[in-house]
Amino acid sequence: MRYYALRERRDVERSKWSGSFHLDRQWGLPGVKCPTCRETWAGVGYDYPTVDLSSLTERRELERAQCVPWEQFVKLRERVLPLVPRGAVVEPGTGFGALTGKAKGKFPPVVIHMPWLLLIQPALAARLTGLTGAIPVPTRFKARPGVAELLELEVQPGGSIRGVDAGEPCRTCGRGDSEMPLPPFDEMRLDNVPTVDFSRVFRTVVVVSERVLERLGRELEESEILAVDVTSDRPTRTSARRAGVDVSP
Repeated sequence: MRYYALRERRDVERSKWSGSFHLDRQWGLPGVKCPTCRETWAGVGYDYPTVDLSSLTERRELERAQCVPWEQFVKLRERVLPLVPRGAVVEPGTGFGALTGKAKGKFPPVVIHMPWLLLIQPALAARLTGLTGAIPVPTRFKARPGVAELLELEVQPGGSIRGVDAGEPCRTCGRGDSEMPLPPFDEMRLDNVPTVDFSRVFRTVVVVSERVLERLGRELEESEILAVDVTSDRPTRTSARRAGVDVSP
C-alpha cells in the first residue's frame, strides 16, 4: 500500500477558492513550563474533536489559552485522559471538541489548513465509508449564509517519518528531537508504515493511502491539492496521475 502526504498546489496562479478561517477550539490543554528541560512550549496537531469535556469541572480552565507549571498541567491531563481515544497522543497544547471561530469565502470540497487540519464538505462523508483512520466531525464556525459547511477529520497518530524520532526526549515533558525541522514533503519518507487509510505520522503531517486517492481523486484535483508519495520505496519517476489527482513521487 502506498501512502501520500497532501499539500496545496504551488503552481496555481489564481485560485478559484477564497475560503479563510479564524480558528479556535472548544477546549485545549495549556502550554507548560517544564522544570527539567526549562522549555516553555505547547504543541500543535494532536487534536481530538470527538472528545467532549463539558462534563469536567475544570472545563472553564480548559477553554482559555494559558501556560502553567508542569504539576498543574499533569493534574489537568489526568482529568482528560479517561475521555480520549485509545492510542491518542496527549501533550501540552492538545485540543478537544469542535473547531470554532469564523469562516468566510468559498471553500473547495477538501480543505487543508496549516497544513495539519483536514476538512471536507459534508457531501463527501459518505465517500469515506469503508476507509479507516478518520472520523468526520461537524465544525461550529460562525459564517454568513451561503458559506459551505465543513467537517473536520479526526485522524489518529500512527506510523512515523524517517529521521525525526532520533535522540532522547525530555524525561519529564517529552519535548525533544521531535521538534527538529521536518524534511520537505518531496524528500519525506515513511519509516513505520500506518495500518489505516488516514494517519497522523507526525503532529503536523497527515498521510493518506492510495485507497483515499482512488475515492477522492477528483475532489482533491478540484481542491488544488497535490498528493506527494512518501512511501519508502516510492518510484523514481518525476510525475504521475492517480484517479484524477496529481501525484508527485
